[in-house]
Amino acid sequence: MKTGWLIPLVIFGALALLASYPVTAAYTGNTTTYSIVHLSDTQNLATYYPTTYDYTFSYLESKRAQYNISAIIITGDLVNKWNKKAEWLAYAHAVNQTTIPLYVIAGNHDSDYGKNYTYYTAYTGNTAKNYVVPVQDFDLVGINYVDKSLSSKELLALRNAITNTSHNFTIIATHFYMDRDGSLSTLGKDIDKQLVVKPTLVMGGHIHEDFVRTGMIGGLPVIEDLTNYQNGLPGSPVNKNYSAGTLYTVTAREGDIVKVSSRIFRIFPSQSVDAERVLYDISSPSTGVSAHTVPLAGIVNQTGLVAGTITGTGAPDCNDTLGVCIVSSLNGVSTPENQFWNLLKGIFRMP
Repeated sequence: MKTGWLIPLVIFGALALLASYPVTAAYTGNTTTYSIVHLSDTQNLATYYPTTYDYTFSYLESKRAQYNISAIIITGDLVNKWNKKAEWLAYAHAVNQTTIPLYVIAGNHDSDYGKNYTYYTAYTGNTAKNYVVPVQDFDLVGINYVDKSLSSKELLALRNAITNTSHNFTIIATHFYMDRDGSLSTLGKDIDKQLVVKPTLVMGGHIHEDFVRTGMIGGLPVIEDLTNYQNGLPGSPVNKNYSAGTLYTVTAREGDIVKVSSRIFRIFPSQSVDAERVLYDISSPSTGVSAHTVPLAGIVNQTGLVAGTITGTGAPDCNDTLGVCIVSSLNGVSTPENQFWNLLKGIFRMP
């Protein structure tokens, strides 16, 4: 009896079995955990307490390894007076105390309410243009202060930019997103309607309050963050010599965000970190795709639907008159490696 046909049959069967085996099973161990710090409205430190401004960033640098801090995001009002050189020098000296990649957007105090970016550009390297840049496993959308909202063309450009990337999660950093009662600014409403195309974390400041809430918008999990300690701990006596922020701990698997939690990160005059609150978790099959509700006194979790659709062509580059900048690096943070790995992840996207 001839059996020569058995060898190719066995090989074919083995290959078929391998092809049917979930590819992700070979990569379940490739999980990374890191942190991102959100600061906002640090202007009083620039005006009155430059030593505390310095300490804020030297302290974050000292905690970089412990928390694996990969980025610091500041959502505006770096100074009190947009054209006061001494305050900008205090800011520049402070951020020079850390080597952690820093991403900033302009608040109303930094840009004369969006009318003049001369000093902001000189001391941050950023311009009036809004931007989209990769930060770790996120797309970061930076939107400078506007009196009301962006034009439909600018919203379209940002929407297209984040829709057409391989990242599964977006961070939107802007200055005035919502009020202390959770009601949205005009820009905030447009962000929710037009820019929530993936699970999204929206970071804002401006209002003297601090809370994080979760909800669903158009069936997508959204985390909304208002961080502002410019006058001390909200609800406590005014203390301008105060520094704190929100510490986000992120877990990514094969480049996809699977878990996000937050903690209050107190820096000065005392140092402490609150208990971790899980905001988003799809790290195991049982959790599903959802945002976790974080109970907060007086805060109703935001829900809503995407209202309307913007139509148009692709996103412009930095030379476009729309003022939207799609970039691969920002503030001197070079990211060619990120571009390379993002390309590979896009080609070999795991299910």
